[in-house]
Amino acid sequence: MWALRAILIALLLILVVGFAYYNLYPSQTVDINLIFAERFDVPLLTVVFWSFVAGVLVSLVLFVSVYIRMSVQMRAATKRIAALEGEVAVLRNRPIEESADLLKGADEQLKTESPFPSEGE
Repeated sequence: MWALRAILIALLLILVVGFAYYNLYPSQTVDINLIFAERFDVPLLTVVFWSFVAGVLVSLVLFVSVYIRMSVQMRAATKRIAALEGEVAVLRNRPIEESADLLKGADEQLKTESPFPSEGE
């Protein structure tokens, strides 16, 4: 929704500048020397209008690329959060007896694998 609003605002600004362009008398002219073309006696208002349009288009492209990148990152973070919440739910719902048995097994395993000799040896 916000992207549509940004596009509508940009179009409104272009229309306002275009309206001003067609209703003003172009009294000042400038020479334009681009890499691929050279123009003489171009109205200053034309240069300002097309520079504005180019700036709006470049800003729009950059904005959309940043939005897409952030959306991908948010989707990945949401999936990771869901996986971690599932893991926490599994650990939280594990029966206490099963946890106690797991701890007893770990204690016995530590006794048999101890590098120190026991008292009986």
